[in-house]
Amino acid sequence: MKLSINLASRRYVNQRAMQMVFILLVLALVAILLLQGNSLLQDYQLSQSYRTHLAELQKELKGTLPERLSPAEIAERRLLYEQADVLLTRDSFRWTVLFDKMEKLTPDGVSYQGFTPDYEKSNLKVSGVAKDLAALQSLLDNLYAAGFDQVYLRNKGESSVDDGRGGKRLALTFSLDVEGVF
Repeated sequence: MKLSINLASRRYVNQRAMQMVFILLVLALVAILLLQGNSLLQDYQLSQSYRTHLAELQKELKGTLPERLSPAEIAERRLLYEQADVLLTRDSFRWTVLFDKMEKLTPDGVSYQGFTPDYEKSNLKVSGVAKDLAALQSLLDNLYAAGFDQVYLRNKGESSVDDGRGGKRLALTFSLDVEGVF
């Protein structure tokens, strides 16, 4: 036995384990490459089928004449388009912007019970409850100053509301017409 050999002075590399790891990595990369190749082939076949279908549709469209409509059918379609336009206009309005604006204009002591839009007249009916006349007047002043076309107090009355502590108190119910909202 030779005592001058120091096994700790040289690094030991397990060649067999390294070869196995290398072979496993190569096999994994080949498997991924095969899967990607298969996916590419399927995508190519799908695009070719779409292109042939598109070419067939273009051939069909070249051979057909546009349909001719009678004046009654034209009027009927125009009415349908106008109705669709009204629905799109209603849907395009941003309610969150209006509610944010109304929240900023609302003084303390006023709460809303309902908003009813009238798209044809471009106005909004607002109903709610005010703690007292000063809160209602402050709301009306804020709405006038906000730049709406007109603000009308349609209805005002007294009602008994829950004060949140188990009791009742008197409050003013109101109904407003706000024009120029939409």
